[in-house]
Amino acid sequence: MKVPETQEDFVQWYEDCWADRDEVEYPKLFGAISDEVFPLEQTDALQAWLESDLAQVEEADPNWGPMGVRAAPPSEQFPYWTYVTSGLSNPFTVAPGAELAPEAPSGVGYEMVIHTPEEAQWPVLRLLDMMAYNLVCLRAFALGHRYPVEGSLTGGETKLSGFVFVRDAHRPAEFTLPSGQVQLLTLVGVTRNEMAFSRSNGTDRLMAKLVEAGTGYITHPERDEVKL
Repeated sequence: MKVPETQEDFVQWYEDCWADRDEVEYPKLFGAISDEVFPLEQTDALQAWLESDLAQVEEADPNWGPMGVRAAPPSEQFPYWTYVTSGLSNPFTVAPGAELAPEAPSGVGYEMVIHTPEEAQWPVLRLLDMMAYNLVCLRAFALGHRYPVEGSLTGGETKLSGFVFVRDAHRPAEFTLPSGQVQLLTLVGVTRNEMAFSRSNGTDRLMAKLVEAGTGYITHPERDEVKL
C-alpha cells in the first residue's frame, strides 16, 4: 500500500489510522472505553528519559506528546479495569508517499495493556513511563520479555516488582490498521522470584501458575507470591 503523498492527505490518513484504533478496534477489544486520554505531554516521562544515559535521541518528536493511555471500566464480559496505551502504533515512522508492505508493523508495532481489579493511577503512570522509554531509548518490547522496575510496581506496599509480557488468552493477539499490524502486549505484574522463574522456565509456565492461583492476566498488587 502507498501512503498519501501530499501533506494534507497524509495528515488526514495519519489521523484516520489513530481514530480507527481508538474508536473502532479498542471498543471491540475492551468494551466501553473512556473518552479521557492521559497524554505523555502532561508528564515529565519523556524529559526524564531524555536526560538518562539510555537516551538515543536528543529531543522529543512533537508527534509523541499526544500519545497516552486510555482506560476501560469493568463490563459484564470483562469485570476488571483495563489500561491501554494509545499511540505507539501510530505511523509516526512513515513518510508521505512511502510504500507499506501488507505485513509491516504500524509504528513500533504494538500497544501495551494492564488489567487491574480496581481503578488505579499506577498503571497509567507505568505505561506512560514505558512508552517514553520505548520512544526515547529506541528499545522495543516483545512477547516473553521481562521488565523489572525500581522499588515496587505500584510505588506502595506490594511484593510485585516488575512485569512479564504475555498474550492475553481472552483477546485477539493483534489487529490491523491501514498503517500496518499491531500486537497487543499484556503486562502482568510479578514478584522478583516469579520473574526469575519465568527466565529459567518460560513465561508460559509462570502464567499457568498464575492462572491456577486465580489471578491470571490481571495484576493484583496485594496478592502473595505463587508457589513456584
